Amino acid sequence: MNSMKYFLPIFIFIVIAVSLLQNWLIVSGLLVLYFSFRYHVVPLIFLAVAVDGYFGNFYTVPYLSLLSVLWYLIVVYLKPKVVNLKFV
Repeated sequence: MNSMKYFLPIFIFIVIAVSLLQNWLIVSGLLVLYFSFRYHVVPLIFLAVAVDGYFGNFYTVPYLSLLSVLWYLIVVYLKPKVVNLKFV
């Protein structure tokens, strides 16, 4: 059984969460970009809601949650086009 198949996405998800909480935006941005096109985008929406709740952004506009939903729509639109690219 290949345990790296399950370990790597969970590890990347945890690193994204820690980098968002530590405000390491370049690291989290690059990992979100990789995670979105390699795995699923939906867990990132729940992570964004949790981080917005942690910082108390629901009393104002939850920018990270709104950005994650927008990112989901962009990835759903672009993922079939990026995956089906044929390089010559």
